[in-house]
Amino acid sequence: MAAHSGLAGPPPVRVSGFEEAWDGLDTGLRDSDYVLAYGFLADWAPRDLACPELIRLLGTEAERFEQLSHDESKRRFAASRVLLKRVAAAALGAHPGQLELARNPNGRPYIRGCGQLEMSLSHTAEVMVVGLSRRGAIGVDVESAKRSVYGRGLEDDVCTQHERDALEWLPEEDRNAAVIRLWTLKEAYSKALGHGLRLPFHSFGFTTPLAATGVPRLLRVDGSPGNDAGWQFETHPLPEGYTVSVAVEPAPAGSRPQAHAGALIDGRVTSAVLGCYLKDEAKANAAAKATAAEGARGQG
Repeated sequence: MAAHSGLAGPPPVRVSGFEEAWDGLDTGLRDSDYVLAYGFLADWAPRDLACPELIRLLGTEAERFEQLSHDESKRRFAASRVLLKRVAAAALGAHPGQLELARNPNGRPYIRGCGQLEMSLSHTAEVMVVGLSRRGAIGVDVESAKRSVYGRGLEDDVCTQHERDALEWLPEEDRNAAVIRLWTLKEAYSKALGHGLRLPFHSFGFTTPLAATGVPRLLRVDGSPGNDAGWQFETHPLPEGYTVSVAVEPAPAGSRPQAHAGALIDGRVTSAVLGCYLKDEAKANAAAKATAAEGARGQG
């Protein structure tokens, strides 16, 4: 189910594991060049942290998963990675087992052998958001719309003086939501640029639209228009009470790859990864059958 939006870009689609929830992700990536999807921890957290199928699906991320010391941290980590692979597989028309997650030096996740597909992941308390783009780099960020931040010092940490002045012109009851929009927009833009927390939020700003779905524009520190030609910035209110912001980089001129696994993924990499996946699956099935047979003989 897609969240309502009056914006130009595709609204976030909620995915909860049911097959019908994946409708539109493949066409969205084809038609809009990027897609947004979100899911809740309760729907995606694994019940069995030692499940062989989960470990196989995590792939190279399994090592990081095993290094986590608390079960709750493991559940959150596994849920976010499984959601990321499922969304990517649905958008690309592939099987999740064909896709191998990796990380570049700045920590941004990507699919090995699929360099033309950019992705971003964000999560807060109970919700996780995935952004996929074939246009250029993408950054997403999510925060609870009910979180009380205005007047608690956050605007001093993340807003320029121009933005703080603009907040004062808003009705007092709208200022908290505006700070959350500015905060998540800056997080999303910083992620898309690959700077993370290294980009000072005081070094750039955004317009502060009155409407929750108003289209924001990039500003310089003094409030004059910034150089955002081709960039797309949007903020989407989710019906469950969260705010999602996205920043999408413009595509290079003439660049428009097909949004399908066959076009975006190196065939040799796909074959190798899928071959390993199928071998592991066959071994796991054989082991399960052997265990069942041994149990049957024991009962006899």
